[in-house]
Amino acid sequence: MLPKNASVTLFYIAMADGGTSGPTVGCGDSAVAVTSPAVSFTDPVEGALRTLLENHSEEIGQSGLVNTLWQSRLTVDSIDRSGGTVTAHLTGTLTMGGECDIPRVEQQLSLTAQQAAGAPVAITINGKTLSEALSLK
Repeated sequence: MLPKNASVTLFYIAMADGGTSGPTVGCGDSAVAVTSPAVSFTDPVEGALRTLLENHSEEIGQSGLVNTLWQSRLTVDSIDRSGGTVTAHLTGTLTMGGECDIPRVEQQLSLTAQQAAGAPVAITINGKTLSEALSLK
């Protein structure tokens, strides 16, 4: 496939918003869709996740939105589209600021990937499922 340039939809967190601005996320926050500037990609899921993970700013401009992935150093290793399932394989270091960041990180990754795929996307981090990677155990 040839690369194409298009904007992608990324999800960030509105703290203590209680679901007013988007889907409710644990600890009373909301996940809010933000459209990126145009990025180059061949796979929309890879493009959206890469754009999300390359942002190491804690706050998104003056929007009041927060990026709970800002301290993480994750990269998209591959996107697997076999058997009707889309799986995004990420590698690197996942860093979270506390228990409330677990649902925030999960929703930022899952909603961003699903929006790009138009279907649910399974996500692995260093070979573990997203829920295993987010576990505090």
